[in-house]
Amino acid sequence: MKPDCCAEITDAKRIETKSGLTEPGEHRNAGFIIPACILIGIGVGLLVNNLGSGFLIGLGLGLAGSELLPFFKKPLEGEGHPMKGVNVTTLLIGAFIVFIGIGIVFVPAAIWPYAIAGFLILAGISFLVRGINTL
Repeated sequence: MKPDCCAEITDAKRIETKSGLTEPGEHRNAGFIIPACILIGIGVGLLVNNLGSGFLIGLGLGLAGSELLPFFKKPLEGEGHPMKGVNVTTLLIGAFIVFIGIGIVFVPAAIWPYAIAGFLILAGISFLVRGINTL
């Protein structure tokens, strides 16, 4: 391989970073949060004898935590703190899953059709708003 090819590759990566095509801290993955929260939720669910609720609460907290992590993690040395927007739909889904997990334990089953319908309506409105804003 020619040495000048390597220089072109590193220059291309530097240009992508400077132009905003890639985020400087993009290689830092937060994919561990959702499975970790699911396992913690399952463990707590086993302790309190309600496995399904523990799983749902762990999954919901993992979804919300994976969206909120960029606000709490420390940036790499030499890079600024890029403030990306939060995906509100993922936060809503995470909150709703936590709501379902808690509700299975405390709320009677008669309320669930209304809660699920309300969530679907809010999710649909969110998709519409995001779609209209991108036009």
